Amino acid sequence: MSSTRRDDVLASILRWAGAREDVAAVIQTGSLARGDGSADAFSDVDLEIIAHDTRLLAKDDRWLSAIADPIIVLHLEQDDGWPTRLAIYDNGMDGSVKVDFTLAAPRRLQEMISSRKLNALYMRGYRVLLDKDGVTKDLPPPSGDVPRRSLPAEEEFRRRVEEFWFEAFHIPKYLARGELFLVKQRDWTMKELLLEMMEWHALALSPAPVDVWHLGARLRQWTDPGTWRDLQRTFGHFDADDARRAFEETTTLYSRLAREVARKAGFPYPEAVEAKIRATFK
Repeated sequence: MSSTRRDDVLASILRWAGAREDVAAVIQTGSLARGDGSADAFSDVDLEIIAHDTRLLAKDDRWLSAIADPIIVLHLEQDDGWPTRLAIYDNGMDGSVKVDFTLAAPRRLQEMISSRKLNALYMRGYRVLLDKDGVTKDLPPPSGDVPRRSLPAEEEFRRRVEEFWFEAFHIPKYLARGELFLVKQRDWTMKELLLEMMEWHALALSPAPVDVWHLGARLRQWTDPGTWRDLQRTFGHFDADDARRAFEETTTLYSRLAREVARKAGFPYPEAVEAKIRATFK
């Protein structure tokens, strides 16, 4: 992706927003707004469009084409209820630019202003690119601090460990049937649980706050070298022998990490569950 192309798209967005009476502000978040050196040529443009009535933008996508020519647009709903539009814009030989738009009302900002507390996204860093109504003027400055995360409660830990071994129960059966695609489906669920345990493991072993990001981003930076090394062996080819090998490596790594988290947190580890599920592998 060309940084010039990215700047061109951003300039077009600001021209569009400046001409829209219903748009109050445009705020950039993500790596391009943090200034910590994490942005690169592949970084997306993450923007919050603060609009007086988000429904107008959410129900009609023509505004996305007024900015540039989108190749494709995905519609998502955030956990906080604000609509999201993920657009990939085309520029031929100059490459494409992905822009993640969050459509939010001024009250999203007002809640942070009233509490004098930024949410985790804004805390990492934000830049006000446009503010026609002064809705951002009292926002606290970004601290750049790592959002604090804590270890799970004992019950959640036990439940998630048991879920991992529940998923693991199915793999040998699918391997015996030659159902390799089903093996991969179950394996990915196990990998998601493994990632969660790696996050907890990093939190448990670090004496200082650690940023585990999301979806495995920057994993090599926040996990320990031994876990990173062992993780390399947990992904297998689309054949039964290598899938079984990767499965065994995955269960071995998960068991080690979960036991270390339990020891650090003072939780009992569900030994009987693991032992009885492992006994079904034979």
